[in-house]
Amino acid sequence: MLVLRAQLRLMPVVPARAIVLLGYPDSGSSGDDVPVVLKSGPMALEGFDSLVISYQQAKGLNLEAIEQLPDGPQAWLLVQFGADTPDEAAEAARSFAQDAHGFPSQPTVTVFDGVAAQEQMWQLREAALGATAQVPGLPNMWSGWEDSAVAPEKIGDYLRGLRALYAEFGFEAASLYGHYGQGCIHTRIPFDLVTAAGIGTFRQFMERAARLVVSYGGSLSGEHGDGQSRAELLPIMYGPELIQAFAQFKAIFDPENRMNPGKMAAPYRIDENLRLGTDYEPLQLATHFAFPHDEGSFDKAVLRCVGVGKCRRHEGGVMCPSYMVTREEEDSTPGKIPPAV
Repeated sequence: MLVLRAQLRLMPVVPARAIVLLGYPDSGSSGDDVPVVLKSGPMALEGFDSLVISYQQAKGLNLEAIEQLPDGPQAWLLVQFGADTPDEAAEAARSFAQDAHGFPSQPTVTVFDGVAAQEQMWQLREAALGATAQVPGLPNMWSGWEDSAVAPEKIGDYLRGLRALYAEFGFEAASLYGHYGQGCIHTRIPFDLVTAAGIGTFRQFMERAARLVVSYGGSLSGEHGDGQSRAELLPIMYGPELIQAFAQFKAIFDPENRMNPGKMAAPYRIDENLRLGTDYEPLQLATHFAFPHDEGSFDKAVLRCVGVGKCRRHEGGVMCPSYMVTREEEDSTPGKIPPAV
Protein backbone atom coordinates (compact mmCIF):
# COMPACT_ATOMS: atom_id res chain seq x y z
CA MET A 1 0.00 0.00 0.00
CA LEU A 2 1.25 3.48 -0.87
CA VAL A 3 -0.33 6.23 1.25
CA LEU A 4 -0.30 9.68 -0.33
CA ARG A 5 -2.57 11.47 2.10
CA ALA A 6 -4.08 10.80 5.54
CA GLN A 7 -6.55 12.65 7.74
CA LEU A 8 -6.33 12.26 11.51
CA ARG A 9 -8.94 12.77 14.21
CA LEU A 10 -7.26 14.02 17.37
CA MET A 11 -8.50 12.98 20.79
CA PRO A 12 -8.25 15.24 23.86
CA VAL A 13 -5.74 14.29 26.56
CA VAL A 14 -7.44 13.13 29.77
CA PRO A 15 -5.99 15.39 32.50
CA ALA A 16 -6.47 13.14 35.56
CA ARG A 17 -6.03 9.40 35.96
CA ALA A 18 -6.13 6.60 38.54
CA ILE A 19 -5.14 2.94 38.48
CA VAL A 20 -6.59 -0.24 39.93
CA LEU A 21 -4.24 -3.23 39.98
CA LEU A 22 -5.93 -6.64 40.02
CA GLY A 23 -3.90 -9.71 41.06
CA TYR A 24 -4.56 -13.31 39.94
CA PRO A 25 -3.13 -16.81 40.51
CA ASP A 26 -2.23 -17.22 36.80
CA SER A 27 -2.44 -15.47 33.43
CA GLY A 28 -5.47 -17.45 32.31
CA SER A 29 -7.48 -16.26 35.31
CA SER A 30 -6.52 -12.66 34.60
CA GLY A 31 -7.68 -13.09 31.02
CA ASP A 32 -11.01 -14.51 32.17
CA ASP A 33 -11.86 -11.20 33.85
CA VAL A 34 -10.99 -9.01 30.85
CA PRO A 35 -14.58 -8.91 29.46
CA VAL A 36 -16.11 -7.85 32.78
CA VAL A 37 -13.39 -5.23 33.32
CA LEU A 38 -14.09 -3.75 29.88
CA LYS A 39 -17.73 -3.23 30.82
CA SER A 40 -16.54 -0.58 33.29
CA GLY A 41 -15.11 1.51 30.45
CA PRO A 42 -11.44 1.86 31.45
CA MET A 43 -9.18 4.03 29.30
CA ALA A 44 -6.46 1.36 29.43
CA LEU A 45 -6.31 -2.33 30.32
CA GLU A 46 -2.87 -3.98 30.35
CA GLY A 47 -1.69 -7.35 31.64
CA PHE A 48 1.57 -8.98 32.70
CA ASP A 49 2.70 -12.10 34.53
CA SER A 50 5.06 -12.84 37.41
CA LEU A 51 7.94 -13.68 35.07
CA VAL A 52 7.93 -10.07 33.91
CA ILE A 53 8.33 -9.05 37.55
CA SER A 54 10.96 -11.65 38.47
CA TYR A 55 13.07 -10.69 35.44
CA GLN A 56 12.94 -7.04 36.49
CA GLN A 57 14.11 -8.11 39.93
CA ALA A 58 16.97 -10.08 38.36
CA LYS A 59 18.06 -6.91 36.58
CA GLY A 60 17.48 -4.59 39.53
CA LEU A 61 14.69 -2.69 37.75
CA ASN A 62 11.75 -0.92 39.42
CA LEU A 63 12.41 -2.54 42.80
CA GLU A 64 10.50 0.14 44.72
CA ALA A 65 7.43 -0.43 42.56
CA ILE A 66 7.70 -4.21 42.95
CA GLU A 67 7.62 -3.81 46.74
CA GLN A 68 4.14 -2.30 46.40
CA LEU A 69 2.72 -5.43 44.75
CA PRO A 70 0.64 -7.64 47.05
CA ASP A 71 2.06 -11.06 47.92
CA GLY A 72 0.58 -14.08 46.18
CA PRO A 73 -0.60 -13.11 42.68
CA GLN A 74 1.22 -14.53 39.67
CA ALA A 75 -0.44 -12.29 37.09
CA TRP A 76 -1.90 -8.80 37.05
CA LEU A 77 -4.34 -6.57 35.21
CA LEU A 78 -3.50 -2.87 35.23
CA VAL A 79 -6.79 -0.97 34.84
CA GLN A 80 -6.66 2.79 34.30
CA PHE A 81 -9.51 5.29 34.59
CA GLY A 82 -9.51 8.92 33.52
CA ALA A 83 -11.52 12.05 34.33
CA ASP A 84 -11.34 15.83 34.30
CA THR A 85 -10.17 16.09 37.92
CA PRO A 86 -8.05 13.91 40.23
CA ASP A 87 -11.01 13.45 42.61
CA GLU A 88 -13.25 12.22 39.80
CA ALA A 89 -10.60 9.82 38.55
CA ALA A 90 -9.99 8.47 42.06
CA GLU A 91 -13.73 8.02 42.61
CA ALA A 92 -14.07 6.07 39.35
CA ALA A 93 -11.19 3.82 40.38
CA ARG A 94 -12.57 3.22 43.88
CA SER A 95 -16.04 2.44 42.53
CA PHE A 96 -14.54 -0.09 40.11
CA ALA A 97 -12.36 -1.55 42.89
CA GLN A 98 -15.42 -2.21 45.01
CA ASP A 99 -17.06 -4.06 42.13
CA ALA A 100 -13.86 -6.00 41.41
CA HIS A 101 -13.98 -7.65 44.82
CA GLY A 102 -17.00 -9.54 43.52
CA PHE A 103 -15.43 -10.77 40.25
CA PRO A 104 -15.60 -14.55 39.71
CA SER A 105 -11.81 -14.94 39.80
CA GLN A 106 -11.64 -13.12 43.17
CA PRO A 107 -8.59 -10.99 42.39
CA THR A 108 -6.61 -8.95 44.87
CA VAL A 109 -7.52 -5.29 44.41
CA THR A 110 -5.21 -2.31 44.95
CA VAL A 111 -5.96 1.32 44.08
CA PHE A 112 -3.21 3.75 43.07
CA ASP A 113 -4.47 7.33 42.65
CA GLY A 114 -1.27 9.25 43.42
CA VAL A 115 0.70 10.46 40.41
CA ALA A 116 4.02 8.97 41.58
CA ALA A 117 2.51 5.58 42.47
CA GLN A 118 0.72 5.38 39.11
CA GLU A 119 3.94 6.12 37.27
CA GLN A 120 5.66 3.30 39.16
CA MET A 121 2.94 0.82 38.20
CA TRP A 122 3.16 1.83 34.55
CA GLN A 123 6.92 1.35 34.66
CA LEU A 124 6.37 -2.27 35.66
CA ARG A 125 4.38 -2.84 32.49
CA GLU A 126 6.51 -0.67 30.21
CA ALA A 127 9.73 -2.38 31.31
CA ALA A 128 8.45 -5.79 30.19
CA LEU A 129 10.18 -5.84 26.80
CA GLY A 130 13.60 -4.80 28.05
CA ALA A 131 13.37 -6.91 31.21
CA THR A 132 12.42 -10.16 29.50
CA ALA A 133 14.78 -10.06 26.51
CA GLN A 134 18.15 -10.96 28.04
CA VAL A 135 17.85 -12.26 31.60
CA PRO A 136 20.99 -13.09 33.64
CA GLY A 137 21.41 -16.85 33.99
CA LEU A 138 18.83 -17.71 31.30
CA PRO A 139 19.09 -18.33 27.55
CA ASN A 140 18.50 -15.30 25.35
CA MET A 141 14.81 -14.62 24.72
CA TRP A 142 13.46 -13.67 21.31
CA SER A 143 10.18 -12.28 20.03
CA GLY A 144 9.14 -14.88 17.42
CA TRP A 145 5.51 -15.30 18.48
CA GLU A 146 5.23 -11.66 19.50
CA ASP A 147 1.94 -9.80 18.96
CA SER A 148 -0.67 -12.52 18.43
CA ALA A 149 -4.24 -11.48 19.25
CA VAL A 150 -7.68 -12.87 20.01
CA ALA A 151 -11.02 -11.31 20.90
CA PRO A 152 -10.92 -10.08 24.53
CA GLU A 153 -13.60 -12.57 25.59
CA LYS A 154 -11.32 -15.44 24.53
CA ILE A 155 -8.07 -14.20 26.00
CA GLY A 156 -8.22 -16.34 29.16
CA ASP A 157 -8.50 -19.61 27.24
CA TYR A 158 -5.91 -18.50 24.72
CA LEU A 159 -3.38 -17.63 27.44
CA ARG A 160 -3.89 -21.07 29.01
CA GLY A 161 -3.42 -22.74 25.64
CA LEU A 162 -0.30 -20.70 24.93
CA ARG A 163 1.17 -21.50 28.34
CA ALA A 164 0.50 -25.21 27.75
CA LEU A 165 2.25 -24.96 24.38
CA TYR A 166 5.24 -23.32 26.07
CA ALA A 167 5.42 -26.21 28.53
CA GLU A 168 5.24 -28.79 25.74
CA PHE A 169 8.24 -27.22 23.99
CA GLY A 170 10.21 -26.55 27.17
CA PHE A 171 9.70 -22.79 27.01
CA GLU A 172 8.45 -22.31 30.57
CA ALA A 173 10.67 -19.22 30.92
CA ALA A 174 8.62 -17.37 28.28
CA SER A 175 6.79 -14.36 29.68
CA LEU A 176 3.31 -13.06 28.86
CA TYR A 177 2.21 -9.43 28.82
CA GLY A 178 0.37 -7.06 26.54
CA HIS A 179 -2.68 -4.96 25.74
CA TYR A 180 -5.23 -7.34 27.22
CA GLY A 181 -8.11 -4.91 26.65
CA GLN A 182 -7.54 -5.38 22.92
CA GLY A 183 -6.66 -9.08 23.22
CA CYS A 184 -3.08 -8.43 22.04
CA ILE A 185 -0.34 -10.57 23.61
CA HIS A 186 3.38 -9.85 23.75
CA THR A 187 5.98 -12.43 24.71
CA ARG A 188 9.67 -13.32 24.70
CA ILE A 189 10.64 -16.97 24.16
CA PRO A 190 14.02 -18.74 24.69
CA PHE A 191 14.35 -20.05 21.14
CA ASP A 192 17.65 -21.63 20.09
CA LEU A 193 18.27 -19.84 16.81
CA VAL A 194 21.87 -20.88 16.15
CA THR A 195 21.63 -24.68 15.70
CA ALA A 196 19.76 -26.66 13.07
CA ALA A 197 17.84 -28.58 15.74
CA GLY A 198 16.89 -25.39 17.57
CA ILE A 199 15.71 -23.70 14.38
CA GLY A 200 13.67 -26.79 13.56
CA THR A 201 12.00 -26.55 16.98
CA PHE A 202 11.38 -22.85 16.35
CA ARG A 203 9.58 -23.69 13.11
CA GLN A 204 7.48 -26.42 14.75
CA PHE A 205 6.48 -24.12 17.58
CA MET A 206 5.54 -21.27 15.26
CA GLU A 207 3.32 -23.51 13.15
CA ARG A 208 1.61 -24.92 16.26
CA ALA A 209 1.17 -21.46 17.76
CA ALA A 210 -0.37 -20.17 14.52
CA ARG A 211 -2.91 -22.99 14.53
CA LEU A 212 -3.62 -22.34 18.21
CA VAL A 213 -4.46 -18.67 17.81
CA VAL A 214 -6.51 -19.34 14.66
CA SER A 215 -8.49 -22.00 16.57
CA TYR A 216 -9.72 -19.14 18.79
CA GLY A 217 -10.61 -17.01 15.77
CA GLY A 218 -7.55 -14.86 16.38
CA SER A 219 -4.76 -13.28 14.38
CA LEU A 220 -1.06 -14.00 13.97
CA SER A 221 -0.41 -10.31 14.52
CA GLY A 222 -2.56 -7.85 16.37
CA GLU A 223 -0.63 -4.61 16.48
CA HIS A 224 2.38 -4.33 14.18
CA GLY A 225 1.28 -6.15 11.01
CA ASP A 226 2.19 -9.51 9.55
CA GLY A 227 5.36 -8.29 7.91
CA GLN A 228 8.01 -10.77 6.87
CA SER A 229 8.61 -12.87 9.98
CA ARG A 230 5.24 -14.71 9.95
CA ALA A 231 4.05 -14.25 6.37
CA GLU A 232 4.70 -17.91 5.53
CA LEU A 233 2.11 -18.84 8.15
CA LEU A 234 -0.67 -16.63 6.79
CA PRO A 235 -2.36 -19.44 4.80
CA ILE A 236 -3.20 -21.01 8.18
CA MET A 237 -5.21 -17.89 9.01
CA TYR A 238 -6.57 -16.81 5.62
CA GLY A 239 -6.63 -20.07 3.67
CA PRO A 240 -4.78 -20.76 0.38
CA GLU A 241 -7.55 -19.38 -1.84
CA LEU A 242 -7.47 -15.92 -0.24
CA ILE A 243 -3.67 -15.86 -0.26
CA GLN A 244 -3.80 -16.55 -4.00
CA ALA A 245 -6.26 -13.69 -4.40
CA PHE A 246 -3.85 -11.42 -2.53
CA ALA A 247 -1.10 -12.40 -4.97
CA GLN A 248 -3.30 -11.75 -8.03
CA PHE A 249 -4.41 -8.37 -6.70
CA LYS A 250 -0.82 -7.35 -5.98
CA ALA A 251 0.29 -8.40 -9.45
CA ILE A 252 -2.25 -6.05 -11.03
CA PHE A 253 -0.80 -2.97 -9.35
CA ASP A 254 2.80 -4.17 -8.90
CA PRO A 255 3.60 -6.44 -11.85
CA GLU A 256 7.36 -6.20 -11.28
CA ASN A 257 7.04 -7.10 -7.58
CA ARG A 258 8.94 -4.01 -6.47
CA MET A 259 6.81 -3.07 -3.46
CA ASN A 260 7.41 -5.18 -0.36
CA PRO A 261 8.75 -8.33 -2.05
CA GLY A 262 8.87 -11.46 0.09
CA LYS A 263 5.85 -10.56 2.17
CA MET A 264 2.25 -11.82 1.91
CA ALA A 265 1.95 -12.91 -1.70
CA ALA A 266 5.26 -14.78 -2.08
CA PRO A 267 6.71 -14.84 1.45
CA TYR A 268 10.13 -15.77 2.69
CA ARG A 269 10.25 -18.80 4.98
CA ILE A 270 9.99 -17.95 8.66
CA ASP A 271 13.50 -19.37 9.18
CA GLU A 272 15.04 -17.90 6.02
CA ASN A 273 16.32 -14.51 7.15
CA LEU A 274 17.03 -15.00 10.82
CA ARG A 275 19.14 -12.46 12.64
CA LEU A 276 21.26 -15.36 13.91
CA GLY A 277 21.10 -18.76 12.14
CA THR A 278 23.49 -21.69 11.87
CA ASP A 279 26.06 -19.54 10.04
CA TYR A 280 26.07 -16.81 12.70
CA GLU A 281 29.72 -15.84 13.24
CA PRO A 282 29.87 -12.22 14.42
CA LEU A 283 33.10 -10.30 14.06
CA GLN A 284 35.03 -10.41 17.34
CA LEU A 285 36.15 -6.89 18.08
CA ALA A 286 38.78 -5.73 20.54
CA THR A 287 37.21 -2.80 22.38
CA HIS A 288 38.24 -0.23 24.94
CA PHE A 289 35.32 -1.07 27.23
CA ALA A 290 35.19 -4.43 29.03
CA PHE A 291 31.45 -5.25 28.70
CA PRO A 292 31.53 -7.22 31.99
CA HIS A 293 27.81 -8.09 31.83
CA ASP A 294 28.33 -9.71 28.43
CA GLU A 295 31.38 -11.87 29.16
CA GLY A 296 33.55 -9.24 27.50
CA SER A 297 31.75 -9.73 24.18
CA PHE A 298 30.77 -6.72 22.10
CA ASP A 299 28.44 -8.79 19.89
CA LYS A 300 26.57 -10.09 22.94
CA ALA A 301 26.14 -6.52 24.13
CA VAL A 302 24.69 -5.58 20.74
CA LEU A 303 22.17 -8.43 20.93
CA ARG A 304 20.81 -6.99 24.18
CA CYS A 305 19.39 -3.99 22.33
CA VAL A 306 15.65 -4.51 21.72
CA GLY A 307 14.97 -1.08 20.25
CA VAL A 308 13.12 0.46 23.21
CA GLY A 309 15.09 3.68 22.69
CA LYS A 310 15.46 4.78 26.31
CA CYS A 311 19.03 5.74 25.47
CA ARG A 312 17.49 8.44 23.23
CA ARG A 313 14.77 9.76 25.52
CA HIS A 314 14.63 13.49 26.13
CA GLU A 315 13.66 13.62 29.79
CA GLY A 316 13.82 11.64 33.04
CA GLY A 317 16.14 8.91 34.26
CA VAL A 318 19.90 8.66 34.05
CA MET A 319 20.46 6.92 30.71
CA CYS A 320 22.56 9.02 28.31
CA PRO A 321 22.28 12.46 29.96
CA SER A 322 24.64 13.79 27.31
CA TYR A 323 22.19 12.89 24.54
CA MET A 324 19.36 14.58 26.43
CA VAL A 325 21.40 17.80 26.37
CA THR A 326 22.87 17.74 22.85
CA ARG A 327 20.32 15.65 20.89
CA GLU A 328 23.30 14.41 18.89
CA GLU A 329 23.52 10.76 17.83
CA GLU A 330 27.20 10.59 18.72
CA ASP A 331 26.28 11.37 22.34
CA SER A 332 23.72 8.56 22.63
CA THR A 333 24.64 5.14 23.99
CA PRO A 334 25.01 3.62 20.48
CA GLY A 335 27.07 6.60 19.41
CA LYS A 336 29.42 6.13 22.33
CA ILE A 337 30.36 2.56 21.39
CA PRO A 338 34.07 2.86 20.67
CA PRO A 339 35.73 1.71 17.48
CA ALA A 340 37.96 -1.36 17.47
CA VAL A 341 41.38 -0.71 18.94
